[in-house]
Amino acid sequence: MTRFIILSLVLLFGFFAHAQEFDTHAVKRGETIQSIAREYQVNPSDIIRLNPEVKNGLPVNTILIIPVSEKAKKEGAEIAQDVVSFITHKVRRKETLYSIANLYGVGVGDIKRYNKELYSRPLKKREKIRVPRYEHKTVEVFKEDEGAEHTKTYIVEAKEGKWRVAYKHGITIEELEELNPDMGDVLKPGQELQVPDHPEKTEKPIDDSHNYYVVQPKEGFYRLKVKLGVTREELEGLNPELKENGLKAGMVLKLPKSLSGSLEIEDGIVTERFNLMDSIDRRSVSDIALVLPFKLNELGTESDYKKKIRDSKLLSRSLDFYTGALAALDSAKQMGLSVNVRVLDSRASIVGTGRLLTANDFRDMDAVIGPFLSKPFNEVAGGVRGIPAFLPFSGKVRPLNNIFQTVPDDNVLREKMINYIRANAVDRQIIVIADSQNAGVRDQLTGEIENVRVLNPTGDKFIRLNELKGLLSAEKENWVIVETNDIVMLTNVTGVLNSARSEQHRITMFTTKKGNAYDSESVSNFHLANLNLHYPTVDKASSENSPFVKAYEKKYGITPNRYAARGYDLMLDVVLRLAYDKDLFKTASRIGETKYLENKFKYHKTSQGGYYNNGTYIVKYNNKLEIEEVK
Repeated sequence: MTRFIILSLVLLFGFFAHAQEFDTHAVKRGETIQSIAREYQVNPSDIIRLNPEVKNGLPVNTILIIPVSEKAKKEGAEIAQDVVSFITHKVRRKETLYSIANLYGVGVGDIKRYNKELYSRPLKKREKIRVPRYEHKTVEVFKEDEGAEHTKTYIVEAKEGKWRVAYKHGITIEELEELNPDMGDVLKPGQELQVPDHPEKTEKPIDDSHNYYVVQPKEGFYRLKVKLGVTREELEGLNPELKENGLKAGMVLKLPKSLSGSLEIEDGIVTERFNLMDSIDRRSVSDIALVLPFKLNELGTESDYKKKIRDSKLLSRSLDFYTGALAALDSAKQMGLSVNVRVLDSRASIVGTGRLLTANDFRDMDAVIGPFLSKPFNEVAGGVRGIPAFLPFSGKVRPLNNIFQTVPDDNVLREKMINYIRANAVDRQIIVIADSQNAGVRDQLTGEIENVRVLNPTGDKFIRLNELKGLLSAEKENWVIVETNDIVMLTNVTGVLNSARSEQHRITMFTTKKGNAYDSESVSNFHLANLNLHYPTVDKASSENSPFVKAYEKKYGITPNRYAARGYDLMLDVVLRLAYDKDLFKTASRIGETKYLENKFKYHKTSQGGYYNNGTYIVKYNNKLEIEEVK
């Protein structure tokens, strides 16, 4: 039946291809024939005619054939260029795809399109390749000594990724990679890269008042309008080079700050939200090892077991995590997924972990979750190299390529908060109050956010109301960033900020790290609520009405804690990733941010090896003393 449907689609597409242009569309949750027709500016009957199997329903992830409307063709005609002939080019020493593309006035992607072997291997000296000549383009062939593109050395700055370097120098990410074949996936500060040397051009600045987008293959102005809600005129106004060079896959475009639709923004780059639940293969079967520190060898009678649970935080948390993981497996079963889980006891020791590795064959495992503690985890991760190993909680890990750090560290949280403040700092008065223990954070804030005012606490313990009022603005909202984990200072500062609030002075409090001082009874939650304290966090409390909470309470008679929620979220995320693609390394960065009960997951490859999660929340206290997510 499947072969018949595929064959029918192929024949149908081939029959109409000579007369009409087509696009394809993957159905998303909540979409209808009518909404898709409006998006592509066609009649619903045209979609049904080309896709008769959707008359009785529209399953998620169905691939539809969409006729391109005359209006869309008119808007997108500028991206289609007719090839009038080809030039045969013999590759010379030190030539790259980028230099050859510049030699003939085409894009790197244009050359690869007609020399498909170059998608999977580099150029070879003396090989002959086909270079397309396009209508309305004048191709000027330079002399031998003019063939090489002039380049210069560029030093990578802190927090720069490939897209920032490419945008600064007016090239695509693919062209940057072509100039630097050994640059790696993650750039390091101080790394040297080759970039085009155009003395007449200056580097394009990147500003926080705009977002940016990397053009995908086969995207034209029409598709960008559908996806981003930005017209061609708006794009050309922000990116004047489009008028001269047109769109290229991999080029970085500047966009307006405010965008709508199913979009995510990370580090200024706009991406489409990825729904993992809608993309899984329900026929897949996964094998997972769950390694937890039960220390069963130390348990005796039932009374000993109960006492151990009461006395041992590690055992108690292990059982909570385990019950959450079981609930996730039950959810996966209800989705039609098959998962084989092998539960193993690490005994919370290196010796126990060594015995575990000797006694068990992990070669058939698709993933390993655990152990909890760093040393046993590193031992397991090193013993199962090549198999993804997920560290359930924070800890120090070895630089191994198969390690997934699932809890964002303090630096990730701090960067999230700083990016948020910087992106919303317009028309706000930014004030920083930090003790000497957080002088480095104070310097980072003043270095990354413009026009910051600093109030240094007296004796590292307190500030005075009159000193604070001298820095407050009556015209702007005052955002006060407090960096301390000292109970005495925090009590004083929150009290003074609360006293300074008035109709004349609007004050909101921020911190880049909410330490345990905030849990002290001396620090008033009423003050924090009045100040709408904003802070970054790796998780947030789940709703009491969620199906998970209700099912958990019914089964165990208690409300699930954060460790049970963590077990549920992490296990379900790993199961769904495996149901999407068994190669978790390949898809780690491809899969966008996933979100469950309390935790988010968005993995990035580290320069040292392995992957880290930067899926975080920014939350705030509301006036009802509740914690809510900042959207």
